Amino acid sequence: MKMKISHRGPQVFKKKRRGPWRIIATVVGCVLLVGIGYFSMKYIAEHPQSSTLEPGETDSTNPSTETTGADAGEPDTTSPSTTTTTETPVAAGNASLLTGENIRGFYLPAAVLSNTSTLDSLLEEAAEAGFNTAVFDLKDENGVLHYVSATDLAVQAGSAADDALTLEELKTLAQRMESKGITPLPRVFAFKDHTAPSTLMEARIGLENQPGWMWLDNSKEAGGRPWLNPYSQQAQQYITDLCVELKDAGFRGLILDGVQFPNQQSQAYYGSGPLSSLSKGEVLSRFVSDLRQSVGAEDCAVLVASPGLSVFSDDTAPYYANPLTFGETGACPFLMPSTLGDPLNAGTESLSDPAAHPYDAVKLALNQIGLRLRLIEEDAPYICPWLQAYDCASRDITEQIRAVTDVSGDNASYILYNPQGTYDFAALTE
Repeated sequence: MKMKISHRGPQVFKKKRRGPWRIIATVVGCVLLVGIGYFSMKYIAEHPQSSTLEPGETDSTNPSTETTGADAGEPDTTSPSTTTTTETPVAAGNASLLTGENIRGFYLPAAVLSNTSTLDSLLEEAAEAGFNTAVFDLKDENGVLHYVSATDLAVQAGSAADDALTLEELKTLAQRMESKGITPLPRVFAFKDHTAPSTLMEARIGLENQPGWMWLDNSKEAGGRPWLNPYSQQAQQYITDLCVELKDAGFRGLILDGVQFPNQQSQAYYGSGPLSSLSKGEVLSRFVSDLRQSVGAEDCAVLVASPGLSVFSDDTAPYYANPLTFGETGACPFLMPSTLGDPLNAGTESLSDPAAHPYDAVKLALNQIGLRLRLIEEDAPYICPWLQAYDCASRDITEQIRAVTDVSGDNASYILYNPQGTYDFAALTE
C-alpha cells in the first residue's frame, strides 16, 4: 500500500512581518520568565529537601510528608491503616486455609446443616474446645448435591437432594458458622459420582466396544454404578463450575474428594477427546491445577482428600500418581488407624494392629509422608490429615492429635471424622 505524501508549498517559509505590539509583548514575557526563574532557584537553594516526587511516591527524607495534620502527632484520617474494611474476620484459633496453620477441623453430615438448634449447639461446643473449622459435604460420594446450584450443568444434571439448601440459605449457613468462630469448609466429590452420569451423557464413562452405553463399576445385578469420566471436558467443567460458585458464595476453601478413577475399570472407555493423550495421573493433576486457577488460588484454598495409603505407599491406584503432586494447596490424607491396613506398612517399618496403637500409627504415617514431601521440589502442599473419631475412645482421639503435633508442631492441622457428626468436645480438652 502506497503512502500518500502531502507536499506543502513554498509559502510556509515566507517571513511574516511583526507588529510593534507583538514585539512589546514578547519583551514583557521574557522579563517575567527571568523573574520567575530567579525566585524559583532561590527557593530551591533554601529548601533542598523539597524534591519533586512522581505520582504515588513518598518522600521518606522529609518528615512533613509523613503527617497531614497540623500537629505531627495528629493521626492521618486518610491513611489506609485507619480505613475500615468489610473483610470477614478470621475464625477463632487463627485457622488459615491458605497456609494450613492451626486448622482444627471436624466433620458434619449434611443432615445437621438444616437443624439450626443442633448445629448452633455443636458449633458453640466446638469453638469452646478450640476447634475452628467445620467440614461438610455439598456434593457427596454418590454425587448428590446438598445445595441448589445455579450452574448450567448442575441444573441439567438434576442432582440436588429434595432437602437441598438454596444458595441464599447456604450463604446464611456460612455466616452463622463464621459468627460462632468456625470457618466453613465444604467438601465436593469430583469423579466419584453415581448420579450425574445418568443425565450428563458426555460426562460419563462409556462401555468399551459400545461407547454409547453407560459403563458400570460392576454388573447391574450386583449393584454396579456409573462414574463421571475424568477425561471428559464436560465432567471437569461441571465440577469446576460448582467450585467457582462456592468460592463466589464466600467460601475461603474447599476439599476435593474422589479425584480418581474407579477402583476397577474392566471394559471402561474414556473416549478420544482432547485430553486422551494424557496419562491417567496427568489428567487428574491437570484437572486440579486448572480448577485451582479457576477459583483463584490466592483467595480460595483447594485441598485434595485421598486414602493415606495412596500418599505414603507405592500403591497409587486409582490415582496413577501420588496425590501429593496434583498441585493442590493442601492434602488431606485419611489417616484413621483402622483404615491403614493390618499390618500398617510404611517404608521399611511395620506396625501390627494400628487401630490399637493410634499414636504410633498416625506418627508412622506422617513421618513417611514427610519423606515423600521432600521429593517434591516446589509447591508441595501442606498436610491436614483426617483422624478417626468413631469406634474409639476419647483418649484414642487425643493420642492421634498428639501424634500430629509431635510430628508437625503445635500449629499443625487436622480434621476429626465421625460420619454421624457426634463428638464429645469437652472430653478432648481434658
